[in-house]
Amino acid sequence: MKEQIIELFGACQPFGYPLLACSLVLVAAVIYHIWLNAGSFRGVARMSRLWDKAQTGDLDARRAFLSEANEGRSAAARLCGTIIQNSSMSDESLRPLVESKAREESINLQGGLAAIDMIISIAPMFGILGTAWGLVEIFGVFGLNEQREGIAQGIATALYTTIFGLAVAAPGVIAVSCFNRRLEKCVSALEALANDVMVQRTIFH
Repeated sequence: MKEQIIELFGACQPFGYPLLACSLVLVAAVIYHIWLNAGSFRGVARMSRLWDKAQTGDLDARRAFLSEANEGRSAAARLCGTIIQNSSMSDESLRPLVESKAREESINLQGGLAAIDMIISIAPMFGILGTAWGLVEIFGVFGLNEQREGIAQGIATALYTTIFGLAVAAPGVIAVSCFNRRLEKCVSALEALANDVMVQRTIFH
């Protein structure tokens, strides 16, 4: 298996190194996005549970909710903290402030996705460039003594580079699809929580 990978990488030159760099950036972006949002996703669930208990009159849950909101360790906590800190404002004044904060948190939750999208676009382009490069090698040896060897090398470069480029891009497409779906659920839960806290924020007075 190791020999096959080395052979594949060697056949992809001169586009092997850019594609390898793309794969490393993709892995780093995926890890960064997961690390960045792990606490935020758990925070939404925790704040929602505390809020549900706080509405029933549970004083411990109410104190825990206020503590989480003041510390602001997650997107949900920071959003709720904004509402609580400005709870004396009217709905007309508070809502634009909350919507602005919600947009800011939503953008923060997308960290790493731009890099993944970039790799999804760039990697297949390197594959296409490799295909064109291989074709140039093929046509460049016609009529020469080393025609057979040159054609074989050109075909290998064309095919392997295309495979490498698609192999890098495909996991990125899957990752972005999964992350976007999860983000939609998280943002939806954030909006529902924020609206509920806004309507009933007087319980903290």
